Amino acid sequence: MSDLLLFLHVLAAFWYVMGLAAVQLAYVRAVRDNQAEAYALNEAAHYQGVLLVPGAIAIGFTGVFLWADAGYNLLTTGWLVALEVLYLVTLLVCLPVIGIGLRSARLTALVAERNRRRTLPQESTGSAPGEEVPGSEPAADAAPLLFGGLATLLLVAMMALSVFRPF
Repeated sequence: MSDLLLFLHVLAAFWYVMGLAAVQLAYVRAVRDNQAEAYALNEAAHYQGVLLVPGAIAIGFTGVFLWADAGYNLLTTGWLVALEVLYLVTLLVCLPVIGIGLRSARLTALVAERNRRRTLPQESTGSAPGEEVPGSEPAADAAPLLFGGLATLLLVAMMALSVFRPF
């Protein structure tokens, strides 16, 4: 039974890591490519809902059963309590901030795309060729990347606590 729980926990960890990577890469693409911004942010939001959040929940769910099955007390084992605190910070701070930042950037990108469609051709607006049309600036909110990076670092710390069990 413990081998099955370990397998499921590692599988959940891969699921979560795929979500972290996919969301961050799609967000970086949205920031760098103004033309594909709305599409990339929609993609990031999709990966957040399909990979990132369910993977994070699956890690916690399988982890509780794995460590309980291994005979550790979830409330008195020091390294396990530290692991639980890091997990809760990830789940209750990092993931919501990533979600809020993605939603905000996505709305900004959709408004900018709508404004680009409504503007007249460049000749009649008086803007120079290659000049940005007002309302077409990219969403440059760094919160999803910052908290995605923090979630990645917390994941490394959680993995080290799980493997080395220092205290």
